[in-house]
Amino acid sequence: MPTHDDLVTPEVVDQDYLYALYQSAYMDCIQVGDDAVMITENRLNCLAEVSESGELIRLVIVVPLKKDVPRLKILECVNEINDDYIISRATLNNSMNLNSLFVDYYFFLNGGVSTRAVVLGTKRFIEVTGGAIREHASDIVA
Repeated sequence: MPTHDDLVTPEVVDQDYLYALYQSAYMDCIQVGDDAVMITENRLNCLAEVSESGELIRLVIVVPLKKDVPRLKILECVNEINDDYIISRATLNNSMNLNSLFVDYYFFLNGGVSTRAVVLGTKRFIEVTGGAIREHASDIVA
C-alpha cells in the first residue's frame, strides 16, 4: 500500500497502485476496466487512467450536456473554462451524437511525483472542475 511519502513513478504505477493510493486517502473509488480508477467526489465522477507507458496519469471528468444546446453555446462555454481555469482543459466531444463536455488534467510521472501530490492534485482538479461547471456550464448540463 502506498504511503504519503512514496514517489509515484512509471515503474510502480498501474491500476492497482492508483486504486490503493486513492483508497488510502479515503476517497470513494472503484476499479474500471484494466487501467483506470473511477473516483466519485462532490457529485462528480473522475476517471484516473494510467497511460500505456506508465509515464502519465490522466484525470478526466465527462459532463453530459442537454441535447438542445446550440453548438456555439457549448464552444463558448469550453472557451470560457479554458480561459479562466489553468488546472484543467475543457473540450467538446460530440462523437456518436453524444454531446459531452470533457475536462482533463495530466500528471507527468518521469522523475517521480509524491503520492501526496497525486491525491491533493486529484482532489483539487475535481474541486476546480466542479466550480468551472457551476460558473460556466450550469445552464447547459443535462
